[in-house]
Amino acid sequence: MSGPMQNRNHLYAMDLPQSETAAIRVLAIDDLAVLATYEPQWNDLVSRCATATPMSSFPWLYSYFSHFVEPPTRWVCLMAVQGDLLVGVLPLVRHPRSRWSSGQLARLPNNPHTISADAVLAPKVAPDVLQALLSAARSRAGRPTALAFQRIREDSPTLSLPTPGLFRSSQPAGQGAFLPVPADFAEYRRGLSRNFRNNLNKAANKLRGLPDVRMSLLSGSDADPDLLGRFATVEAASWKGDSETAIQCSPTLLDFYADLVRYLHRAGWLEWHFLEADGHDLAANLCIRLRRALFVWKLGYDAAFSNYSPGSLLLEHVVRQLSAEQTIDEIDLMTDQHWYRNWGMAWRSYSDYTVYWKGTLHGTTAYCAERLKDTLRHHPIRHFIKRHFNRRSA
Repeated sequence: MSGPMQNRNHLYAMDLPQSETAAIRVLAIDDLAVLATYEPQWNDLVSRCATATPMSSFPWLYSYFSHFVEPPTRWVCLMAVQGDLLVGVLPLVRHPRSRWSSGQLARLPNNPHTISADAVLAPKVAPDVLQALLSAARSRAGRPTALAFQRIREDSPTLSLPTPGLFRSSQPAGQGAFLPVPADFAEYRRGLSRNFRNNLNKAANKLRGLPDVRMSLLSGSDADPDLLGRFATVEAASWKGDSETAIQCSPTLLDFYADLVRYLHRAGWLEWHFLEADGHDLAANLCIRLRRALFVWKLGYDAAFSNYSPGSLLLEHVVRQLSAEQTIDEIDLMTDQHWYRNWGMAWRSYSDYTVYWKGTLHGTTAYCAERLKDTLRHHPIRHFIKRHFNRRSA
């Protein structure tokens, strides 16, 4: 065996019944240098998994582990291999146990800049791979009583595959917008509300009054990762800069996104969109082109030009261009913002999903407590008690 499979210091072997051609083993990686050796195979696996988002990819999670996990919090990445092939990935973060807690909860990476990480499973062997990864998680992640997947897609195989030996629960975690790329852009545009079309037309007419207007959609070798600085400047010129939530406002975020776009570019997935006039950027998007989807993750605009609706005009140009090319099936914004409804977008549900290990006191107790909480959450008596206290406080 060659390559990263030689690293015995990080090996947790667990042979399963034969599936396809070889048994599945799980490697527990907790070193960034070792994790980096899996970059090509991990990217290839994500490219073959129809529901995997960029946030479950090597560029995203390597950057997350590098910049968002600090002691005493620890991370470990479980890699399922079959022969010499990577067939599954389960990234985990474990926080130190509280002296008051009765058990340990392991989670997948999650924060405002990584909102939907999930296990990545090779389609042909997904049931066996998920079973192997979950079994390894119990042994290699500090023997947690439960494992939490936060905001995963409704079509994720993680939600639908059987999990023998585990209790499981799920709760709605909101929706995310996506736009199926129209076959006919003119027909699609006619389907938008008249008021919104008029606003777009007025903004476009106003924009024509500015000198040297350009729309740039940069992908492949043209999507230079060094353009992050240009994007960050636009993003900081709006309310994000005022509220100090822009990338430029945080050295940690700058470092995270610098690594992220560098690895996305190396994978061939990075895409930048810019709207400029007279050499000044009015709007910009940070995107990931993965399989036949375009994930629009970060949007920015210069508030000084808000009367020109630069973000909307840039998005309209993107939809028009993709409609003409027909190389992308959907534009996925992953989040839920009120203005998405102007564009006639479709909606995808997300769930918070937790598995609990049977046969353990803490796992069973935690599962029963969650079920009781869920029952009370929907029980009619809850609404009676709420009305009673509202009347008394009035």
